[in-house]
Amino acid sequence: MSSRSQRPVSRRSATTVFYSLALGSGIMRTFSVVFDIFALNTVTIDALTYGFLAQWTSFVVTFLAVAFLSIKRKKNGKKRALGYSIDPDFDRIRLLPRKPMLYIVISGVFAGISTLAYYVLAGSTDASTILPYGQLVIIYLLIGDLMAEKDTPTIIEIQSIISILIGVLLVGATPGGFDILTLLIVLGPLNISSAMLTYYQRKTKRYELRPGLRVDSLNMRVWSLFVLNLVFGLFSVPFMSPTSWQVMASSFVPLSGLMIGTSITAFFSIVMYVRALGRGSMAVVNSLSSISVVLAIPMTIIGNLIIPGAFGLLDSSVFFWTLTMFGVILVMIGVIALEASDVRSLVLIKVKPQTGDLLPRLFDINGVEKAAALAGPHDYILTIKSRNLAKTRSMILKRIQKIPGIADVETLVTIKDYR
Repeated sequence: MSSRSQRPVSRRSATTVFYSLALGSGIMRTFSVVFDIFALNTVTIDALTYGFLAQWTSFVVTFLAVAFLSIKRKKNGKKRALGYSIDPDFDRIRLLPRKPMLYIVISGVFAGISTLAYYVLAGSTDASTILPYGQLVIIYLLIGDLMAEKDTPTIIEIQSIISILIGVLLVGATPGGFDILTLLIVLGPLNISSAMLTYYQRKTKRYELRPGLRVDSLNMRVWSLFVLNLVFGLFSVPFMSPTSWQVMASSFVPLSGLMIGTSITAFFSIVMYVRALGRGSMAVVNSLSSISVVLAIPMTIIGNLIIPGAFGLLDSSVFFWTLTMFGVILVMIGVIALEASDVRSLVLIKVKPQTGDLLPRLFDINGVEKAAALAGPHDYILTIKSRNLAKTRSMILKRIQKIPGIADVETLVTIKDYR
């Protein structure tokens, strides 16, 4: 039986849970960014100074929240932590074994660099702009997959890359042309670091501590946030003014509500995002969570109608506002095209006699969404997803056939399904 199948059976399908997690992550991400933008536009504080204060506040809030969620309660005759309902792999707050902890440290370093870039941008823009900037990570993830698999991109992948890239450029257009520094930050540290962060988060979440138990997203959030803050502080403190510490002390109380708000929403955003990464591909998870791009526009507009200027200054020019709208639309077309182009298949596998458990190796193959052991004429069934049938054969089936002990592989392509 696969480790994922050993989790309690849910009334909701695995697909429904996956989409709920990925979309929910994007929604929470929107609120988190809006809280930050509101704070930076209503209190006189430098973006890096606010970021340093907000990130350490977030760590304290997150640590206390996970410690509280570690409290055990009896349910259905079993003692389980309160956090079990958020992530079934969670038991209590603790240090993880060496290998997943190493992954968390690496992901925390990249998260610190990405967060530094985020606060530099947040100090001079609004949520409807900064959230589309972050979608460029999908291009890097897609290119990374293609390079790792030594494969050529499909037409849909090329179209999606061009659509997202042009969309991001349009969002960043200003009356004086393109802000070169902003574009360099977006093209470089913001999204390259986010891509590496996503890769190591997925690697950590899929690490099996023991049969039936993987690394939980709550402990991942606590320790990666701790490393993130160390890296962020290392890079940001040298650029802070001598009065930054006094500003933090005087601003803490006025900003506490907003910082707690962004801490909680960021916590749920990351936890849902990491859990979704454990169930699907990186590009698809980022595509679904990009709903934040759409939500940011009405939230920015409505927020500024209620409190003018509190949610970022919008360009008064109809022309540039139209460019921004077209940019957001192009970004969404690109990410939706990636999701809509997938081909799903079921793979039935027979193994040779006296072959050991192959589930971990089968599940670790890129493109395999679910793996389960069977009783009957076949030994395993896999649910796989790829961009087209050619990639199903070249990227997934060939890797399955190379595993020692595989006797026969039968592929069933899904023509139509209901979820």
